[in-house]
Amino acid sequence: MPRTDTPGISAHLALAGVRFAYRRAGQPPHVVLDGADMTVPRGAFALLTGPSGAGKSTLLRLFCRLEEPDEGRVTLAGRSVDELPPALLRRRVCYLQQTPTVVPGSVRENLLLPFTFKSAAGQPPPDNAELARRLDQLAAGDIPLDQEAATLSVGQRQRLCLARALLTRPEVLLLDEPVSALDADSARAVMDAAESFCLDDGGTVLLVSHAEFRPARVAPLPFHLSQGILAWTPAS
Repeated sequence: MPRTDTPGISAHLALAGVRFAYRRAGQPPHVVLDGADMTVPRGAFALLTGPSGAGKSTLLRLFCRLEEPDEGRVTLAGRSVDELPPALLRRRVCYLQQTPTVVPGSVRENLLLPFTFKSAAGQPPPDNAELARRLDQLAAGDIPLDQEAATLSVGQRQRLCLARALLTRPEVLLLDEPVSALDADSARAVMDAAESFCLDDGGTVLLVSHAEFRPARVAPLPFHLSQGILAWTPAS
């Protein structure tokens, strides 16, 4: 049986004996996680791979309580996520789904949207210079702040959503295929930003990717999910 945790380290994100299955009337449960354990320390870059449909996105959603486990514990810094007030959890853990979501309005309005929520209480909204800097960091500096977000391409929307997440300064980024619609240069810029989030800001990243990817400046913690089994797969 392969190991399913990273031994000897203090967890920032963790699963302990987590079981999760989807259920449909008249069909047997579809098991996504079967007694999964996972340990990701603060400031780590965890890379989750596995075949399509294995449940990688579901695993990310467990950490931000968009799904609830059937059994076991999901924790953030040693505390069960179901004990945290939703507004606090959303502030500490930011989830970027594979299909980027924008709201009607300009790029500027979309970037500032989180600062209108209760979870951002006390955080001053960034100015135009900071918004432009974040977009430029993600190779999206050519997007005008007053452009309608609905007119952006899927790849531009992905970078807009990541910039929006980074502006709120979360502890954890959960990234679901963040470069799936990007060219090589834009993808590298996004990955560089994710690595900087770890190295410069002390943040924790859990990234799902089908593409072959190796961070340039951090050593990833590799996990693999298949047929309900979550395995830690360190380099030999």
